[in-house]
Amino acid sequence: MDGAWTGHPDQNEIAVKQFPQPNQIGSRKPNAVRYPDLRPVPAGVGKKTIEGSKAAARTAIRYRHGVLSGKGASLLDGYMEDLATDRIYRLMLAQRIRHGMHTAAEVSKIFDEELAHLVQHMAKDDADRERYKLARAQTEVMVSTGSHDPT
Repeated sequence: MDGAWTGHPDQNEIAVKQFPQPNQIGSRKPNAVRYPDLRPVPAGVGKKTIEGSKAAARTAIRYRHGVLSGKGASLLDGYMEDLATDRIYRLMLAQRIRHGMHTAAEVSKIFDEELAHLVQHMAKDDADRERYKLARAQTEVMVSTGSHDPT
């Protein structure tokens, strides 16, 4: 790849650090594979874990917090998260309840734990803490109702 494309302004700084000049043709590493497999099989795909459920809850709360803060998309842990990600994670949690991986009470506990972590480590002030709490409440309602439309 020669250059970079970003989907959101929050990604620009990351892209510029990776591709500081307009032309990277001279940056090829010695002995680099000429035709690398650009479609490797991802590891760990298809596993249903509690860690996956926690990550889904945490990301959904953080995304909803961004929405409540006036953002339509957010750069979270190096990934651009938007409404599609939010829907996927909410519905994934709803499916895990529906198919017996978790009970609704267990998912509620996951939301409680992830909210506590976010409030402790990411909230900037009282208003921000309240937005996290509202984000958690709204997200859990959407999960419990299986809603895919956040409006």
